[in-house]
Amino acid sequence: MGSRPALEGRAVRVTVVIPAYNAAGTIRAALASVSAQTVAPDEVVVVDDGSSDGTTAAVTESGVAVRLLHQQRGGPSAARNAGIAATSGDLVAFLDADDEWHPEKLERQLPLVAAAGTVAVATDWARSPVTAPAPAPPEPHVSTVTGAALLLLNRFQTSTVLARRDALEAVGGFDATLDGVEDWDLWLRLSEVGAIHKLDWPFVRYGDSPGGVSKELDRVHVNGARMLERRLAEQPSSHRQTIMAWHHLRFAVAFLLARDGRHMARCVREVLRPGVRRAAPQAAVRLLAPFLVDRVRRRLGAR
Repeated sequence: MGSRPALEGRAVRVTVVIPAYNAAGTIRAALASVSAQTVAPDEVVVVDDGSSDGTTAAVTESGVAVRLLHQQRGGPSAARNAGIAATSGDLVAFLDADDEWHPEKLERQLPLVAAAGTVAVATDWARSPVTAPAPAPPEPHVSTVTGAALLLLNRFQTSTVLARRDALEAVGGFDATLDGVEDWDLWLRLSEVGAIHKLDWPFVRYGDSPGGVSKELDRVHVNGARMLERRLAEQPSSHRQTIMAWHHLRFAVAFLLARDGRHMARCVREVLRPGVRRAAPQAAVRLLAPFLVDRVRRRLGAR
């Protein structure tokens, strides 16, 4: 088993927070990946978010020691906030009920998040199974995720994040009104109070949730625009409009690839709004073109 670092002169306490809604079919595997950690967490809090299936039974039958909370259906953000409020742990690790961790995830993150000035450590993720995980590299590359980078893209999944609880509370936790981008918004606010690092290796197996591609894209496009307008309110106008042009252009391409002409046309209309239109050429050349080239290279490299 791995060692546990100290934080402010004492051993850290780690709480895992798992929001669960109708997760009977997946939560056993998620909990098993927690119990398989080479550095065990001190507490696992599952927040049943008004499930109508056998989620509670699946949790109790899993054999994993869990603190099980129940609430009326409020969405994953409300459930995660309830989990944060219910613990006194120093660090909070988020895990969705349909995701799974590599056994060494917490062990690799803990030394990084214990460093002075760090508020969160994320990892890469993959859709491939981790039921028989490959050994993690001895020293995976660590990158720093800046607020400027986060304005362009959400750089990691919620289930990859280990964060300081005091920082989460200081910025107000997840904003439940930003459905689909509440995690992205939280990382941006955390980046304003400390450093965020990322282990550039997939320590999380991400499970796709059911739902149409266009529906999900539309939710992230609309609520992402709301969130960015809020975060950019005090930025210079030229920078704000460039970021907004990039956001709408990026989703126009995504809707095009999804063969959703109606939502693509709406993105184009947003790009043609006064102000945004002037910034669109710069956003297309400086941001969209490199983004698309990088995506093509990744696709070709994966073949």
